[in-house]
Amino acid sequence: MTDMGNAVNVFTRFYHFQTTKYHEFIFIISNFAISTKHQPMTKFKFMLCSLLALLWVLPLQAGNGFVTQRDGQLWRDGQPYYFVGTNFWYGAILGSKGQGGDRERLNRELDFLKEQGIDNLRILVGADGERGVKTKVEPMLQVAPGVYNDTILDGLDYLLTEMGKRGMVAVLYLNNSWEWSGGYGFYLEQAGEGKAPRPNEDGYPAFMNFVQKYATSEKAHQLFYNYVRFIISRVNRYTGKAYKDDPTIMSWQIGNEPRAFSKEALPAFEKWLREASSLIRSLDGNHLISIGSEGAWGCEGSYDSYKRICSDPNIDYCNIHLWPYN
Repeated sequence: MTDMGNAVNVFTRFYHFQTTKYHEFIFIISNFAISTKHQPMTKFKFMLCSLLALLWVLPLQAGNGFVTQRDGQLWRDGQPYYFVGTNFWYGAILGSKGQGGDRERLNRELDFLKEQGIDNLRILVGADGERGVKTKVEPMLQVAPGVYNDTILDGLDYLLTEMGKRGMVAVLYLNNSWEWSGGYGFYLEQAGEGKAPRPNEDGYPAFMNFVQKYATSEKAHQLFYNYVRFIISRVNRYTGKAYKDDPTIMSWQIGNEPRAFSKEALPAFEKWLREASSLIRSLDGNHLISIGSEGAWGCEGSYDSYKRICSDPNIDYCNIHLWPYN
């Protein structure tokens, strides 16, 4: 489905490093034994060497908790990784101390999901734009370009902390082609492309005609990239761990159902996805990257386009949103 070349190379180098590290230590022990062959190795020396070998090798066997992919298979801690997941888009809001926040409810829901065997949650990082729009999520994370609501950031920190305690992982999506969390429409407005139509008032044809401009708007892209840099460089205030170093995050997802919205915009759309995935990879070498695509339906019905975006070497796995027309 996707070109796994880069990811496989990275894993192979890491695996060889581990193997070499182990063999190197055995070589050191052997040299120690040889160097003392004229002097019998005492029980203490033998036990000391064995203990050092165990301490050296155990971290290699334990794994680091990150979900990885190799040869079309997801892995975690050296074992094939399978999961049952669900959308939990409101998690950061529920984890906040502000509007919409309820940490007791969040913890109850996480416990319930974990008990049901659901331990992989797909979460909206945050909504964008003005308040008071009936069809849009509130409260907002990004109220204007580079202006962030700290209560939502705090909620996201808390959510990831609690998920980590339960061994759960998150797929965090960063953008949205649809109006309900801002996304395309927000960035186009801020790029000077005019007011985004509201589908519930102006109809979806008007909205989709407007947001197809996103694929070719370099200014809108740059505003989004600034947001990506800000989020991925964040340090969790509860754990002190940088997001890019946190295995609780399974994957950065470029957006929720990113679309070109016209066949003419497909080349620019594909280019934007490549740029976005390349930026994310440059900022974070630990986590998987996914698109969030619906499949061919999200590529204006073009399976060739869908295959091209999935073959991006920075994309670790592809998704498809299953519904009757897709």
